[in-house]
Amino acid sequence: MTNLQRWLMYLMLFIVPYFGALFAAIKTLRIEQWLLPLQLLPYILIIMFGLYAAGTVLYRTFTLNDCPEAAKELQEQIREARKDLISKGFKFS
Repeated sequence: MTNLQRWLMYLMLFIVPYFGALFAAIKTLRIEQWLLPLQLLPYILIIMFGLYAAGTVLYRTFTLNDCPEAAKELQEQIREARKDLISKGFKFS
């Protein structure tokens, strides 16, 4: 089973009962009581996923490791490129 098939199976395990309850194919008193939260569930899940994604990006950004050796190497390459451009007649402002 590939990852795609596995995720599609998980999706179907969620969607089939969800739509069954949403379109009243499954009728119980509990489902009737929880109909509004069931209708709002996709929006809640999308908002939660967005918050998780934003939190993950912010966490990874703030905990990014510094590389002093790479910074020095990059500064040296910038100096070399600047000298090369000056020797070719480019004027920096």
